[in-house]
Amino acid sequence: MNRFMYYGYPHAYASFPAQQYFRIEDVQSKNTQVLPTNVIYTTAVEPKFTELLIRYKGVMIVITTTVGKLIGTLDDVFIDHVTLIVHGKKHHIRLSEIVYFEKAEEEYEE
Repeated sequence: MNRFMYYGYPHAYASFPAQQYFRIEDVQSKNTQVLPTNVIYTTAVEPKFTELLIRYKGVMIVITTTVGKLIGTLDDVFIDHVTLIVHGKKHHIRLSEIVYFEKAEEEYEE
């Protein structure tokens, strides 16, 4: 009657503790790693936006992303990202993170 109740269900406990088993040697998996062969990668493509960006290749632009602005020279445009050179460093920016871009004014020159 004074048994421990857990949410109304009595649990049967062993009268002696379970013996602990330890393995001294290294356990190695006998399974071989199988790489999937039917992997499909997808990305959202905005052809007009990408086409417009390509027109500004080599031009100083301001890219406004979801986290801030970057000002630099547009180096290249890919299907999922652009590369922007800012102070000699190449930045890779996902197209999905770009809010808008515009041609930089002369005051932004490096």
